[in-house]
Amino acid sequence: MTETELLNGIIENDELVWRHIYRDMRQGFVSIILQKFALCGLRSLDIEDVFQESLLVLMRKVKDDMLVAQRNGGVFSYLVTIGTFKVKNLLRKKGYHTASDAVTIPDEGHYECDTAVDEKQNTQDEFIDRVFDTMPAECRQLLKLFYWERKPMDDIASILGMRNADSAKTKKSKCMNKFKDIAAQLVESDEFAEDVVRAAVERAALKELLEDERFYAENGIVMAALDIDEDNKDK
Repeated sequence: MTETELLNGIIENDELVWRHIYRDMRQGFVSIILQKFALCGLRSLDIEDVFQESLLVLMRKVKDDMLVAQRNGGVFSYLVTIGTFKVKNLLRKKGYHTASDAVTIPDEGHYECDTAVDEKQNTQDEFIDRVFDTMPAECRQLLKLFYWERKPMDDIASILGMRNADSAKTKKSKCMNKFKDIAAQLVESDEFAEDVVRAAVERAALKELLEDERFYAENGIVMAALDIDEDNKDK
C-alpha cells in the first residue's frame, strides 16, 4: 500500500488497512526496538505492548492531521519513533537511565510534526477509555457502529433490533448522556465533547482488532477471510 492509502485507511477506520499495518510492520518494529535497546532487558511481551500502544498513538496523530504522506516507509519510520519514545518512558519507570546519546532516534524527515509521546494525553485517554468500558454493552455496540463503522442510523436500528432510525438516534443520545453521567462520578467536570467520545470508541475498536491480530500472530493463525479479500484486491 502507498503512504496515502495507509493514512486514508486510518482516517476511514478501514480494518483491512489496520490489519495490513499490523502484519506488515510488526516484525520490523520489534526487530528495531530490540536492537536499539538490546542491553535493557526488555521482554518480548513489553515490546508487543509498546507496538500496540504505538499504533494507538499513530491513529491519534493521523486523525489530528499531524501526518502528511510523502515517501514510502514514512508511516513505519514514524511508528518506530513513537515506539522509541514509549520504550524510553517505560525504561525510566523501571529505573533504567537512557542517556540522550545512547539511543538513536530515527529520522523523522518524512513528516513535519511532533513525534513526542504526550504522557499527559495518554493518561487522559486511559481515563476516558475506562469510562467507556463501564458503559452498558448496547451503548458500546451502538457507538462503535456509529463512530467506528460509520453506519447510518437506519442500519444501526436494523442491527440492534430497533424500530427505526429515530429510535436509534434517541438511544445514541441516551448513551452519550450515560457516558457523561459515568464520567461525572469520577471527575469534577462532565463537559465532554462528542469528539472525545468518538476517540474513545475508535481506541476501543482498534484495541479489539489489535488483540485479534496479536492472537493470530502468536498462534500462527491466518485469517482466511482477510487473505481472500487481499487476493481479490490484487485482481
